[in-house]
Amino acid sequence: MRLSADRLTLRAPGGPELAALAWRAPAGSPGVLVVPGLGSRKDNHADFGEALAAAGMAALALDLRGHGESGGRLDGGARDDVAAGLDALAAAGHAPLGVRGSSMGGLLALDAAARDPRVRAVVAICPARPEGLAGYGERWALAIDMETAVRRDDGVARAYWHATGDEKVPWGSTFALAGATPHPMRLRVAIGGGHRSLQHDPHVISDSVAFLRAHLA
Repeated sequence: MRLSADRLTLRAPGGPELAALAWRAPAGSPGVLVVPGLGSRKDNHADFGEALAAAGMAALALDLRGHGESGGRLDGGARDDVAAGLDALAAAGHAPLGVRGSSMGGLLALDAAARDPRVRAVVAICPARPEGLAGYGERWALAIDMETAVRRDDGVARAYWHATGDEKVPWGSTFALAGATPHPMRLRVAIGGGHRSLQHDPHVISDSVAFLRAHLA
């Protein structure tokens, strides 16, 4: 049975109007922000939002600026868009908060955990590297220091998934990030696959939901 989602609009300070899908849960339950990758959109991650809601957590999937139904163009303000999504979950009474991101969304999820103390758990799937995004013309990403972000010994639980067959982001980069991450940390490597093969894998979804639920309980 598919769980219905509400369509929301929100806005980071000084930024364009952003579109989001929200799966509701009672106030006081954890909330998870779902951040898509470069060129992706919120609707592509409805399966994960539904899985979070079925597990008793609120979920909000966001169209970053310049993506999907959101206005503007992609730039460094995407970091503010993520903060706006977290603000929306907090305003609805959800705590603690988690973030699940894929590719560019994984990079932004790890960055958000270093910037926002409300974030207590992160799942990063095939997280992009700043230099890789810069190669696509997104030089704003170079302002994110991934190594410093993940080395913070702040009690945030961080989980990584990566496919060895990823044709866009070498899986070794995530292996290195995981090696620099203090516990609680989990690393999962899938043999084969590609850059987008894990996002909708039922095992990866269930494992990610269980990780978030355990560390946000």
